[in-house]
Amino acid sequence: MWKTILSKCSLYIVIGVLCVSLWQTYSQATKYQHKADTLEATISDLTQEIEYTKIQLNDSIAVYQAEVKTLNITQSNLQAKYDKLLASSKLKPKDVSNVTEVATVTHSVDTVIAVVDTFGGITAKLEDNFVNIDVEVLPDRNAIIDYEVRDSLTLLNIQKKHSWLFGLIKWKEHKGVRVINHNPKASIVSLQTIDIME
Repeated sequence: MWKTILSKCSLYIVIGVLCVSLWQTYSQATKYQHKADTLEATISDLTQEIEYTKIQLNDSIAVYQAEVKTLNITQSNLQAKYDKLLASSKLKPKDVSNVTEVATVTHSVDTVIAVVDTFGGITAKLEDNFVNIDVEVLPDRNAIIDYEVRDSLTLLNIQKKHSWLFGLIKWKEHKGVRVINHNPKASIVSLQTIDIME
């Protein structure tokens, strides 16, 4: 009788262990499938176009906002792509939650008055909120160009809030990044935001 009870208990224990093992395997497979789907979506979004929106800050100033979908990479991908940058900044991949890359181009055509100075050279100057350019053409036809171009960028991380059961369960979904360039002479030519996955 005791042998029968022990054999049944052993059978139940083995069945229980197998059930737990199968559940863990299924959980891991679901996790890997989700990661694979996320990375596949990232690959299809790598060549995404930037969406531009004009924003009127006041009656006279209008700037452009650029927006893209967020991409996702793993910590090992982050290490491979930004190895030198992370090492120089003394950062570990596990300490980085997301990366945003912005490239801008500043271009303008302005007409300024050229003045002959007391030494026979020609000088011209352009100055506004975002650029200072001083040009001095010497009598030997060499030119000295002293310039400073400034940009002002605002990055907004957009999250959508969700809740269930009248706010008992809450979570946030990362929706993307919007970048506003406050320099009207500059345009954003490249924008990419990447979330790091566990």
